[in-house]
Amino acid sequence: MLTLLETKKIDLENIEQIWIIDFLLLLIKNIRSFRQKQNINNQIEVYGELTQEWKEKMDNSFDFNQFLIPLAKNKVYFNLPEKNQEALFHIIDLKPFGILKIAKQETDLKREFQEKLNYFQKEYERAQNLLNNENFIKKAPADLVEKEKKKLSYFVEQKKKVLEKLKNKIRQ
Repeated sequence: MLTLLETKKIDLENIEQIWIIDFLLLLIKNIRSFRQKQNINNQIEVYGELTQEWKEKMDNSFDFNQFLIPLAKNKVYFNLPEKNQEALFHIIDLKPFGILKIAKQETDLKREFQEKLNYFQKEYERAQNLLNNENFIKKAPADLVEKEKKKLSYFVEQKKKVLEKLKNKIRQ
């Protein structure tokens, strides 16, 4: 019976091809680790961008996905444009080979937007409390009071932007 490596014809005697195994192991380890840390299911979009040196070595004659699909439960699209250009990605450095880009899940995006919204709300309330404090207004230099007013309007604008993004993501 032929082993998986024998059926795919990786010549392990050829030292030039050892990088393929190193690369596969690095990909599998990073995809599995990322999914575990982020509590993500197996069906995620993964894109790989290789450095120029590794693009030249990978002459498309070797299909990494034949190994990745059974071992990492994922397909990696190498050096291809992402299907969804507006998608946001987690970036994983695969030195020296390149990077992995893993599409963020809806729950990730909603959580990020909610965290930003909470941050801007707290900062808005902090600035509002300062400006409502008569002692602060009387004792603080005019430029500091003006700075806090600018911060207040900035946080209002940021909250509006985040709320709009959050509404758009919920509608999609």
